[in-house]
Amino acid sequence: MHKIGVRGLSLIILSTAALFGFVGYQNSQLIDRKQLREMVVQLGYEVSDIVKDAGKEKYSVTIKTQDLNIPVGLEISPSNSFIWLTVNLGAAPTEGSTKTLDLLKQNSKIQPTFFYITDSGRLMAATAVDNRGVTNAVLKTRIESISENVGKTKDIWQK
Repeated sequence: MHKIGVRGLSLIILSTAALFGFVGYQNSQLIDRKQLREMVVQLGYEVSDIVKDAGKEKYSVTIKTQDLNIPVGLEISPSNSFIWLTVNLGAAPTEGSTKTLDLLKQNSKIQPTFFYITDSGRLMAATAVDNRGVTNAVLKTRIESISENVGKTKDIWQK
């Protein structure tokens, strides 16, 4: 009976240590705002600082395609869990516009990129990147993906 208690206690201690070690590992893999900027520079993009307030930094890079110059905003969510990539597409369509329905239909085709409207009436395209173990390659792929999705839907959002 004594052996079962010791084994059980040992298992609990090992499980707890493993759990805390895993949580610590996950948190150590989060990139901060300064690292995000450095990664974007390492990728060869020219970075503009949109918001410079400590803890709220937001950056922008311009992706040039044949038809468009797409300014992609990059910021880390307040929870530090996500890196948000956003593109401001101008004024939102008017209420009841067929453009609104057309944009909504596109969301299923371009996911995880999606269209939304801000409280201030701006039409936006966005995608979230899980902020765990993000590499330059992952970030570059997601920047190219949102830019490609904005480009291939321009006939709808430019109406």
